Amino acid sequence: MLADQLRTNGLTVWVDQHGIFGAEHWATEIVEGISSCSTFLVLLSPSSTESENVLKELTLAFEKQKRILPVELQSVSLPSSFEYPLAGLQRVAISDFPAILRAHKHGISKVLRKDSRKSLMILPFEDLSPASEDNTWFADGLTVELISALSNIKSLRIPDRRTSMEFKGFRGKTTEIARDLNVRYFIEGNVRKFSDQIKISVELLDIDTGDYLWQHSYRGQFKDIFEIQETLAREVVHGLELHLTSSEEQKVIAKRTENPLAYEHFLKAGEEIERNTKQGFERALYHYLEAGRLDVSFASAFIWGANAHLALYRSYDRNVMHLEEAERLIETGQRADPNDFESLSILSRLRMFQGRTEEAEKLAKKCVVVSPDGNSYFALGYFYYQTGRAIEAAAAYQECIHFRPNYLTAHWNLIAAYNRLGDHVAAKAAAGQAIPLFEKRLKLFPDDEHASVWLANIYFFDGRSEKVLELLESLKNVKDADSHYNLGCLAAKAGKLDLAMQYLMNARARGFVYVEAFRNDPDLDSLREREDFQTMIEELEGAHV
Repeated sequence: MLADQLRTNGLTVWVDQHGIFGAEHWATEIVEGISSCSTFLVLLSPSSTESENVLKELTLAFEKQKRILPVELQSVSLPSSFEYPLAGLQRVAISDFPAILRAHKHGISKVLRKDSRKSLMILPFEDLSPASEDNTWFADGLTVELISALSNIKSLRIPDRRTSMEFKGFRGKTTEIARDLNVRYFIEGNVRKFSDQIKISVELLDIDTGDYLWQHSYRGQFKDIFEIQETLAREVVHGLELHLTSSEEQKVIAKRTENPLAYEHFLKAGEEIERNTKQGFERALYHYLEAGRLDVSFASAFIWGANAHLALYRSYDRNVMHLEEAERLIETGQRADPNDFESLSILSRLRMFQGRTEEAEKLAKKCVVVSPDGNSYFALGYFYYQTGRAIEAAAAYQECIHFRPNYLTAHWNLIAAYNRLGDHVAAKAAAGQAIPLFEKRLKLFPDDEHASVWLANIYFFDGRSEKVLELLESLKNVKDADSHYNLGCLAAKAGKLDLAMQYLMNARARGFVYVEAFRNDPDLDSLREREDFQTMIEELEGAHV
């Protein structure tokens, strides 16, 4: 039988008909069995699809965000009650055991369904302020805030902020983006800010017809920014002829704060966060705390201030003070909305750093329930990967890529998860899928340091040793500490041990002091007997005492 085959392959199997001792505990045992499983197999036949108990178990597995694998005992048409939890999932025949095993290990593919929603991309606003004024924070902040507001509309498919901001400074044709991301409508715009005076010019383009649906300019003072943003969002909704529910309309026009100066600090912090450096995180933290000081009800300022503390703790300063302050800020921010996705995701990472992994997992899963999209599955994958559960991490990153096919970080993390599993075939396949995306990115943005470093590693998994050695030599002048660390790991795997140590020392000199990474990363195993590597570990550990 199927259960015996799975056990023979080293898997633990719980069957609802045989795993229960005592009828009085039936419901409890069912719930616990589903809660603890990593893959839920539902066997499809005319009898099972008519069973209320099977439907209840399937619904429970779906609500708990379990990986569901439909296995056909017989060819059967699904009743409407089964269609929703199984929507888009490929069925596997009971006779195809290798496919069942692969699906458990790596997740299952989904049937691509036509998305009937209107598609809109908001390109990064260009800063046309006088040379004496550096208002990039304002242009980028306006872009991110508009994306955040319009993402609340269910009838609109809109690439998230990370995807949009990747095209900052892009000078190619909009049609290239439309083709690659399957987007029809575009928001393009620019901002001018001089002292307190602002001007925002915006255009809504229909790429299919080549026509501009509307063009508007908004003038005023910075204190008018909330009114301008609300007007702009309403104009987009009107131009695309979208019909909003009352709940959606409230979310689209919702304000993070009523205080313009606090909002300015918040936008400036966002620019600093994107630098992904120690100094950037420190400056971002300053701005978030200032925003919170100016408006004690500014929940997002406190939540993202906690995130800056965690970023500093993870890579640069293992002072427990960062965790204590993050806890305090999250508690303050959650008073407004304890189920906010951002706060749940950041709190999950805090609990992970505190060693409270059960709580961290529950919070990461709750993110998926609250907001089932690419960002939430990425957060879940991050938790699983960081806690050594690579199978679950790979499945979560696959779900993330399902929602966000061009998300480079998710592709890289998926490859890393397969590598940790020791599944070199799957890692190579994922690398082959990712390489064209990274090469396209670097063709558009040749100075993207992180994409270059990731691509060098991905070439390694794809077996392109010449490309790996070429990039290891050409990337010696990268700036970021994380980049040096990742290149050190790559050089160690490639057998270039002296070069690996050089990169790792550079990473440390630039502030990368994540001692657990140096101590536990299997990519560095070839260096562990070296005296200089052992000395570096001892010095790092001594610095954290």
